[in-house]
Amino acid sequence: MKQFLIALLLSFSGIVHAIENIGVKTLEQVLAISTVMTDSNALTFGIANFELKYLVDSDNPNWGDDKTLDFKKSIDILVLPYQWKLSDIDKNWQHSLEVRASYIGVQRNTEPLQGFTNFKEEQIFGAFLQYSQHYQLSKNWYSGVALGAHLTYYSNKYNYSAGFPPELKNILDGHIFNTSATVLMAEPVFNVGYQKTQSWGQWTLHNSNHYLIGQGIGGAAKSISDVNPEGWRVTNGIEFKFAVPNLWGVSDHIALDMKRIDVGGDMSGLSDNDYYFETSIGWVIDTKNKIPFLDNIGIGFNINYGSSISGGTVVLYYNE
Repeated sequence: MKQFLIALLLSFSGIVHAIENIGVKTLEQVLAISTVMTDSNALTFGIANFELKYLVDSDNPNWGDDKTLDFKKSIDILVLPYQWKLSDIDKNWQHSLEVRASYIGVQRNTEPLQGFTNFKEEQIFGAFLQYSQHYQLSKNWYSGVALGAHLTYYSNKYNYSAGFPPELKNILDGHIFNTSATVLMAEPVFNVGYQKTQSWGQWTLHNSNHYLIGQGIGGAAKSISDVNPEGWRVTNGIEFKFAVPNLWGVSDHIALDMKRIDVGGDMSGLSDNDYYFETSIGWVIDTKNKIPFLDNIGIGFNINYGSSISGGTVVLYYNE
């Protein structure tokens, strides 16, 4: 009997430890991915979503399906970015400050145990500050570095359905469900590109490399000190900007951007293949500061291939 109790205790302890590890890893992934979701240069959300099966005759799930469309519909996201261009260090050397406030809300049903469908609500509030330097290496080549800081608060509320095992509920709460975390993350960036002006506009080959590291500093999570999100992403692409006749005395253009984003570490949950593609085309109007805190505005379409939010999106551009 004594040996049985010891074995049972060890088994229970192992379950608790496994759930603690799952809870920590889940928080790390959610927090790391939130930094990508709020960066329009890496992942694009919009004001309306649609399936690409109406445009692409393919059963390939990487183009998006009902599952990814339902997931996108469950997400509410608001991002308010602004950039201050500081006085030039040199004629070929510029620097700037960027701030960003963001909110992500997700509401959906989950099934942690067969036969138990429960409602889960997640919220992420973020504040971001980044200092950047841009250097013109030659007429066409440029490079840049930046250092950003994220202060992010995550919380979730989980409503257990009737009959859910109370013993399991007591273990899950505070680790995976009904928990919160405040995390401080640093994000150094290096980018390089080639830009050429043409009679019709300009085109740019661009590369951007991001590394993310963070530390949990507060919240209701029982293992907050173990929460250390870490990940990386690399974006490679080509962008075309086509000049069009000015409207209302301000300049505007048509932008076409095609890029591949590779992700790793805690960001890899964005894609089963550790990479995805985005193509966007839109009309952007430069307000030339005629409206406070609004540099430009526009509308366009975006196609995402290979990520957890694959599909088509109608996009509203704001301070791009």
